[in-house]
Amino acid sequence: MADSTDNTRDQLVHKSFEMKDVDLSKQTHDACGCTPAEEKHKIAQGQFIKSLIYGGLDGIISTFVVICSIEGGSFNPVYALVLGFSNLVGDGISMGVGEYLSGKADMEHQQTEYQREKWEFEHNPEGEITEMIELLQDKGVSPEDTELIIRTTAKYPELFLDQMMYYELGFMPLEEDEKPIKKGFMTFLAFCAFGLVPMLSYVGFGYVPWNTVTALKGFNPTFAISCVATAATLLLLGAVKARFSNENKIISSLKTLATGGAACVIAWLIGYFLSKYIIDEEHDICNY
Repeated sequence: MADSTDNTRDQLVHKSFEMKDVDLSKQTHDACGCTPAEEKHKIAQGQFIKSLIYGGLDGIISTFVVICSIEGGSFNPVYALVLGFSNLVGDGISMGVGEYLSGKADMEHQQTEYQREKWEFEHNPEGEITEMIELLQDKGVSPEDTELIIRTTAKYPELFLDQMMYYELGFMPLEEDEKPIKKGFMTFLAFCAFGLVPMLSYVGFGYVPWNTVTALKGFNPTFAISCVATAATLLLLGAVKARFSNENKIISSLKTLATGGAACVIAWLIGYFLSKYIIDEEHDICNY
C-alpha cells in the first residue's frame, strides 16, 4: 500500500512539473510527509532502477544486433544461438565488471579527495573558509551573505566538507549504502535478462522446418518473432526510461525503438554485404 502511495505522489510531482502547476506541486509536497532518510532511500532505489534499465537496453540491442547480422548473411540459424549466447554472457560479464570497477574507482577517488579536504580543514580552517567564500562569490552571492553563510556552515564540519566537495570538486555526498558491486551485479543481471529476449524465439522455434510450413520464400518466422518481441521490449524500456528523464513516454519509447532499430538494420546490411561479396558461401572463408 505504501509503494502504491509513493508511486501516486511521484506521478503527481512529475505532473505538476510538466503542467507548471504550482498549487498542485505545493499540495503534493505538503501531503508527502517524507523524512530525509526516506527521500535518500527513494533516490537510491532510482539509481538501482536506472542500472536495470540501461543495462537492459544494452543487452537487448547488442544481442539483437548479432542476430540481425546472422540473418542478413543468411547463415545457419544455429549461429544465432552460439554467437547470441556467447555475446550475452561475455558482454554481460564485461558490462557488470566495468560498472563495478568504474563505480569503485570513482568512490575511492571521492573518498581520497574527501580525506584530503578534511585534513586541510582540520589544519588550516581559515584557508578553506576563504576558498569557499571565493567560490560562492564567483556564483554571484554578495560578500556579506557569503561571509554569513560560510562562517555559519563552518561550525558544522561535516556539512562544510560536503559543500566543499560539491562546489570545489563537483562531487555529491556519498551515501552509506552506495555499493558499486550492487550496481555491477544489477547491470549484469539486466543485460542477460533483457538480452535473452531476442534469443527466445530461436530457443523455441530455431529448428522448426519453416520451409514446409510457409510458402513465402526467404521468410523466417523465427526471426520475425524475435523482431516483434525485441520491438515490444524496447518500447517498454523506453516508457520506463521516460520516468527518469521527464520525457513524454510515447516519444521516449519511439526514440528507444528507433535507436535500437537503426543499429539492427545496419547490422543486417553488414551481414548481407559481407556474405554476398566477401565470404565464400560454400566454405565460409574469406576470398583474399
